[in-house]
Amino acid sequence: MTDANDANPQNNPAPLFEGTLFLSPHIDYFQNGDDFFVYHNIYGYIIQMSEDLVDFLEFFHDGPKTADEVTAQFEGIFDADTLNNFLSVFRPLACILPDDSFEPKKTHDMYPTLARWITVDQTNPKAIVIYAFDNQTQNSIMKISLDPWESRVWSYIKGDKTVGEIAEIIAGEDGAPIADVELRLTASLELWSHCSVQAVKLSAEAVRNTKNSRFGIPPYLISTMPYEKVTAHVRTRVDEEGNILEVWEEPVRCKPSRLEIIPIDENTLTLDRNCARLSSMLAAPHAVLKNRSYGQAVYDALSHYFPFSGEVCRILEVGGGQGDTAKSFIEHCQKQIPDTQIDYTIFTPDAAQAELLQNVLKSLDNVHIVTGDIEKIAEIFSGQTFDLIYSDEFLANLPSVAVRKMSLGGDDEDEEDEDRPDDGDLKPAHASDNNKITFIGEGDAVQLIFKYKLNLCDAPEDFILNSGSLRLLGNLAKLTTFNTQIFLIEFGEDIKYPVQTLEDGKITYSQHFGILKQAAKKLGFLADSRYWMEELDIDRDLRMFATTRSQFKAMRQLLADHGVELERKPYTEQEFSQILQKAGRSDVVEICCEPAEDRISGLVSHAYKMLRIYKELEF
Repeated sequence: MTDANDANPQNNPAPLFEGTLFLSPHIDYFQNGDDFFVYHNIYGYIIQMSEDLVDFLEFFHDGPKTADEVTAQFEGIFDADTLNNFLSVFRPLACILPDDSFEPKKTHDMYPTLARWITVDQTNPKAIVIYAFDNQTQNSIMKISLDPWESRVWSYIKGDKTVGEIAEIIAGEDGAPIADVELRLTASLELWSHCSVQAVKLSAEAVRNTKNSRFGIPPYLISTMPYEKVTAHVRTRVDEEGNILEVWEEPVRCKPSRLEIIPIDENTLTLDRNCARLSSMLAAPHAVLKNRSYGQAVYDALSHYFPFSGEVCRILEVGGGQGDTAKSFIEHCQKQIPDTQIDYTIFTPDAAQAELLQNVLKSLDNVHIVTGDIEKIAEIFSGQTFDLIYSDEFLANLPSVAVRKMSLGGDDEDEEDEDRPDDGDLKPAHASDNNKITFIGEGDAVQLIFKYKLNLCDAPEDFILNSGSLRLLGNLAKLTTFNTQIFLIEFGEDIKYPVQTLEDGKITYSQHFGILKQAAKKLGFLADSRYWMEELDIDRDLRMFATTRSQFKAMRQLLADHGVELERKPYTEQEFSQILQKAGRSDVVEICCEPAEDRISGLVSHAYKMLRIYKELEF
C-alpha cells in the first residue's frame, strides 16, 4: 500500500543536493561593521554577506553534510527556496565543495589576471619582486622576490590564458610533465592570490589585463580586501555566556620561499595618517591648485561668499589638522586684506594636536589654540561669537550611530494580520509617510531625529546617522550672529546615507549632507552644498599619480630599495615618471595616473563637499 504523502511530490520535495558538501579549506572571513565578507584564497573572490550566512557556511566546516542534515539544521530559519539560492551562489564559487577534486578542476579552467593597486617591480623579467602592505598588522611591508621560474609564470598572467593553457605552454618549453607543471603553477598562484598578498585574481572568463581596462570586469577582480580578518573569531567556540570553550588556530600555510617582512616605523605610520587629507597633501603651492597653497585656495573659495572686511574678523576653525591651512590662510589674509585684523581661533579636542598647532603657528599674532570636549564647545566659548566658522575634514572624526526605521502600527482594516508584528505596534518600515514611522537607535540618535524633525522616509530599514555632526551643528549655532557663515568640508553626498570606510585601520563614515541641511534649516539657517574641488578651483584635467594608501606604502618601499625617497605629496604624472627614472625602474606594474578630479594621490577629490550655512540676505 502506497502512503498518500509518498505519492504527492509537494509533500516530498527533491533534496537540496545529492551526496554531501563540505566547506572549502581556502576561505577566510572579514568584517566591516555589521557586514561580513568571504575571501576565497585561491580565486580572490570577495563575497559580501550578512552574519547569518557566516553561520550557514560554518555549518559545513566540521565535515561533510547531507541535504537532510542541512534542512534539519536550518528548518524554521530558511525555507527550501532560500537554501537553494544560497547553494546556487556558494557552490559555483567553490566555497562549498562536493569533493576534493572540485577546486583543482575549477582552477584548471580559470584565467589568472593581475589585481588592481598592486606594486610589482618587473624591470628585470627574470627577478620580479612583489611589494604588499600587510593590511592585517598595519605596520609592515611584505617583499616577495620571485625566482626565474616564478618570474616566467608571472609573465603569462594577462587574463587571456587559463591555468591549464599556461601549464601546457611551460611544460612544452621545459619538456616537463604537464601535470607536474600545473601543480607547481597552481601552488605559485595560490601564494599570490592569498588574502595576505592579493596580487593575482582568477576569473572564470578571459579578461584583458586590468592595467589597461577598468570597465566590464567583475568588481572582485579590481577590488582588494582591506578589512579585519575574523576567521579565528568566527571559529572560536564559546558558551551562551560568551566564555571561550575552544580557541581555533589558523593552520600553518605555505608562504613564499623568498619573503621578507619589512617593518614600518611608528613615526612614518603616524605621518601617513596625518597627511591623509587634501589640506596636508596640498599644503605647499601646487600646480593642481594653479600654484596656490591649500590655505590660499581656501581663502579664495570662501571669499566668494564671505566678506572679509571690517576692523576685526573673528574666525573659528574646528579641527585644525596640522596647522598648515591656518598658517597659509592667515598669511594670505594679511596680504589680501591688510587693514583687517584676523583673530583666528582653532578648537581641537586633542591635547597633543593642540601642542603641535602651538608650535606650527607660534610666529603668528592673534592665533588662539583651545582644547576640550567637542560636545561642550558651545559651553567652552560661552558668550563669544565668530564671524566665520570653518571645519575641514573633521566631521568624519565624530560619532555616527546605527538606527533602525520602524513603521507605526495602526487600525488599518486592510492590513493583513500576518503583516503585524507580535506586539501589534512596530514593524520594519517601508512607508513613505514620515508621520507613520518611528526609530530605534544608539545613543541620542532618536532624540536628534525628532529634535530636528528629520524627514527620513527615503532611509533604508537600517542606516547610519551622523549624530556627532548634528550635535556639533547645534553647538556651533550658539556661537553665531545674524551675519555668521559656517563652512563644513567633508566627504559625503546630499542624498546617500553614510557608508563606512577603513583607512590605516581607522573606521570613519561619510556625511549625509541632506540631513545636515535639514538640521541647519530647523536651526533657522539657510544651507546649500557644493563640490569642494570646484570651489577650490582645482585643475580638474591635470593628470596625477593615482594610488591608494596601502599601495603608496608599498611603492615607497620599492623606491627606497633603489635609493629614492617617495615623499608624502601629490605627484603629477610627469613628476612621478621622473621619480621612476631616478630609481632606474622602467617597468613597475600598476602605475596609474588619472585626472585630478578623479583622484589626487590616494584621495578621491570629487567625493568632498562643502556645506555652507548662513543667514544673511543674498543680493
